[in-house]
Amino acid sequence: MVRRSYKFTDKKHTKQGLLSVACGGTALILTAASLSLAYQRSGQAGSIVGLLGVFAMLASVVGFVLALRGFQEEDVYVISSQIGVVVDGLLFILWAMVCVIGM
Repeated sequence: MVRRSYKFTDKKHTKQGLLSVACGGTALILTAASLSLAYQRSGQAGSIVGLLGVFAMLASVVGFVLALRGFQEEDVYVISSQIGVVVDGLLFILWAMVCVIGM
């Protein structure tokens, strides 16, 4: 027997959480663009790939901070903040590893 329940609430998604997901998406697109460009040019893409990487890393840091701020709000859904923390955190770690390996 399927039990259906209705939940009436006035909770909303946090603005910081939604912005962090947007920053994570932007960082993901920039990462994909830089990897694609580097692959197409056989590793000789030059400074444009580095610039895209810096922007992706910056977007992931901003998104991570926004996601953490989203957890501090009360009576809100935190799923967008959780997604933002995971996506932005993983992208930052990825770019930090690329920077360390490239040195």
